[in-house]
Amino acid sequence: MTIEDSLTGSGEETPLIRSGGRNFHSNTYVHVLLPDELGKREKLTGVEVPFKPVHKPHREVAQREKRRCQRFWGIILAVLASTFLSLTTLIAKLLIGYHPFNVAIWRFQGILLPSLPVLVFSTCVRNEPVFDTIRPLTQPDKLKTSLFLFLRAFFGCTAVIMQFYALQYIEIGDATVISFTTPVFVGLLSHFMLGEKFGVVPIFTALLTVLGIGVITRPPILSGAAEFDTNNLIGAGMALGCMFFATFTYVILRWLRNVHYGLVTFCYGFYSVIECSICALIIGVLEFPYTGMDWFLACTLAALAFAGQSFFTQALKYEEAGPVSLIRTSEVIFTFLWQMIFLNQLPDIFSIVGALTIIFGVVVTTVRKWIMELPEEHDLRVKFWFLLK
Repeated sequence: MTIEDSLTGSGEETPLIRSGGRNFHSNTYVHVLLPDELGKREKLTGVEVPFKPVHKPHREVAQREKRRCQRFWGIILAVLASTFLSLTTLIAKLLIGYHPFNVAIWRFQGILLPSLPVLVFSTCVRNEPVFDTIRPLTQPDKLKTSLFLFLRAFFGCTAVIMQFYALQYIEIGDATVISFTTPVFVGLLSHFMLGEKFGVVPIFTALLTVLGIGVITRPPILSGAAEFDTNNLIGAGMALGCMFFATFTYVILRWLRNVHYGLVTFCYGFYSVIECSICALIIGVLEFPYTGMDWFLACTLAALAFAGQSFFTQALKYEEAGPVSLIRTSEVIFTFLWQMIFLNQLPDIFSIVGALTIIFGVVVTTVRKWIMELPEEHDLRVKFWFLLK
């Protein structure tokens, strides 16, 4: 009996199996090793028949369940990131007896110290070209990248300092809401700096956001007061400054997307600690925490800042940027919640209306950006076509 006979069960020629040929009925390939293919070996040692794998529906179901769990895990991480970052704002408010420069120094320890092992591990263990984007500085493009790293650190540090200054004058809920308007104005700034498209909807959301900020300042025409409250104006101005510098930070980060994240984080933390320390020394306010509780709050501030940023980064690995950005708006809700629980400060009608107006503008902006990144034939682009205008 020939090899073909042993496979087909018959000595007759069959169209189903041929030597090194194709199974025309089942659309699978069968490779048969013949004696002449074995060189000088006299004995046939094996037959290779690589059939098409059997379809197993339970594997696809398991994969779908795994992807679904990963997406839920991404959402959970985004919620945790929002929770931790909102707690950093609360702790900064509890440390109001210290100068904002000192509070910023303690917070930036949570950025600088963890970035050191990441940088060393990426460079020495994984042998990643971390510094290739900035060396040598004699090349114009490397010098430009170094300049943008400095600007990212400067704008990011200044934004945090101004946020902590704002907490000296207004409630943490109002300060967080105003500083959260960054996504609305990033699109406007990206249009002028990076040439990105800008339409009617971004203009509408920007105007709506400005209206919400105006409500939070409690103008006399709405509050019935004789004049503006000085603390509200100063606090809102500081929060607007935080938003302004944070907007530049996000735009620069888009330009630095090809730079290693460890290098960007290290430069940010290192420069911020140096800047805040020098400024605190110049004006004579540099000091350490007084009590054990203050030490605990300072260390917790750094730890929560690190955990919040880490969870946010991990969330983007399991979920798309659009849903994660939407969930990040829950930080405003958490901040108002901590304000009521720990500070016994209930938001008034101006805070509520202003916050809802601003959040609406931020949500529309985030959803629009998410839809713009979807494929042209996606159903959501058809259903929400008006957001793309």
